[in-house]
Amino acid sequence: MTGRIVDHATARRAALIATIWVPLAIVVLAEAAVIAIGASRGGELITHWGAGEERMGPWWTYAVLVAAITLPVIALVGCFIARATRMAGMNAWMPAIAMGVTVFHALGMGVGSVALNSSPLAPVLPLAGGLVLAVAAALVTWRLLPVEVAANRGVEAADALPLKRGEVAAWTGKVELPAWFAGLIAVVAAVLIVVGALLFFTIGPQMWPIFLAPALLLTVLLATSQFAVTADPRGLVARSSLGWPRFRVASADIATAGVVQVDPMAEFGGWGIRWVIGPNHKGRWGIVTRRGPALEVVRRDGRAIVVTVDDPGTAAAVLETYARKQWRG
Repeated sequence: MTGRIVDHATARRAALIATIWVPLAIVVLAEAAVIAIGASRGGELITHWGAGEERMGPWWTYAVLVAAITLPVIALVGCFIARATRMAGMNAWMPAIAMGVTVFHALGMGVGSVALNSSPLAPVLPLAGGLVLAVAAALVTWRLLPVEVAANRGVEAADALPLKRGEVAAWTGKVELPAWFAGLIAVVAAVLIVVGALLFFTIGPQMWPIFLAPALLLTVLLATSQFAVTADPRGLVARSSLGWPRFRVASADIATAGVVQVDPMAEFGGWGIRWVIGPNHKGRWGIVTRRGPALEVVRRDGRAIVVTVDDPGTAAAVLETYARKQWRG
C-alpha cells in the first residue's frame, strides 16, 4: 500500500472507487469491444478449442461470460466495502481481488478471446495475457490504495476461574453463518448454475467448466457454515462441521484471551472466515457471523483469532485459566 495515512472517509471512498466504479468501467468498455468485434465477424466464433467438431458457438457467449462472472464479484465485494463503518482502509486486498477478477475475465476471457479468436495462439495467449494483466492490476490497486490506521487497542484479559485442586474446566460452543448470508451464497451459486445450464444446452458439453464456480461456492458454504468451538486445558479449537478448516491455539501459546466487540463489515470486510491485518499490524483471523461480543485469543507473537460465539466470557475465562498455568510453568 502507499503508506499514505488518511481518515476513514477518504479510505472508504478510495476503496469504493477501486472496487466498484473502475471495475464497472472496465466491464462496460470490454462488453462494448466484445459486441463490436463479435458482431463484425458474423454470427459464430470459436467457443471450444478442444478436440471435436463442435467448436463454434454464438459470439455473445463471451459477453455473457464476462457479465455473469464479473458483475456478481463487483456487487458482492462492493457491498462489503460500502457497508464498512470503519477500517475500510485495512482491507485493501478486497478491492485488489475485485480488480484482478474483473481484468482477467473482461480482457482475457472477453476482449482477448474474441479479438484473437482465429489465432493459432488462442486461447493460450489471451488467457495468459489476461492473467498477467489481472495480477498486475491487483498489485497496482493494492499498492495505490491509502492506509487507514486502526485504533491501537488491546484485548482485556478475562479473569481466570478459581479452580480447586483436581477440578477441570471446559467450554463448548457453536458458530453458524446467518441464514441470510448462507442464502446469498446459495442464490449466487444458483444463478451461476442457471447461466451454465443455458450455455451448456446452447453451445454444448464443452461448457462444463462454468459449473466449477458454483460448485466451489457450495463447497465453501458447506465447509464454513458451522463451526464447533472448544476451550479446555489444551487451548482453543474451532473446527468446521466437515472437519476442515480447523483452527487451534495451544494453551502454551496464548498471551491473552478476552471479550471484544466486533463489527464484521468494519473489521473483517464481511462474514464467515476472514483474515485481515489487525490493529497491532499482525495477522488476525476471524470466524465472524454477527455483530456484537466475541471471543478474541491473542497468541504470544501477536497474531489473533476472533470467534463470535455465545457466552464468550466463559470461554475466555477457561482459556485464561490454563494459559496462566502454562506461563507460570
